[in-house]
Amino acid sequence: MKRLKGITVILSFAVMGGVLLAQAPQTPARGGGRGGGIPQVPPAPAPLMDIANKIADSINKQDSATLGKMVAPDCVYLDEDGHAPPVARWVTNLTSGGKKIEISSTHGMVMDNDAWLSFNFAVTETFQGNPKTLKGTATFVLKKSGADWMIEMVHGAFFQKVAGITDGD
Repeated sequence: MKRLKGITVILSFAVMGGVLLAQAPQTPARGGGRGGGIPQVPPAPAPLMDIANKIADSINKQDSATLGKMVAPDCVYLDEDGHAPPVARWVTNLTSGGKKIEISSTHGMVMDNDAWLSFNFAVTETFQGNPKTLKGTATFVLKKSGADWMIEMVHGAFFQKVAGITDGD
């Protein structure tokens, strides 16, 4: 009889645990590790979409002053190779030469006074008299400064095609 009570108690805990797990809110998987499943990256919330659109508008209007005001004094820019050229060069390069940008796949997350933002981009410019489009992805680390979000770090990388490794265009 004691053995039956012990098994009943163990089964009761197992059933309760299963019920509690089934009722627990499910959070999307993060990262791409070996856990399986497709990682769920959050879409950018409204305040971060505003920043992404402001960056794009500054580039499309060739407005270096507005883009420059969004950059924190200690901001770091990292290019696709991990070099850290001056962030002022990033601002100048994007807001000169008649460049136009389209952004897509905007993602991000706000964490109190910090945030991250990423988007894919297609920058079109004229090079040696011909229109050229460069595609890539940009990632930003942001910090709240008063009522404004300031860009603390920018990472830009161009899409690359490597036979047998990358897919799509």
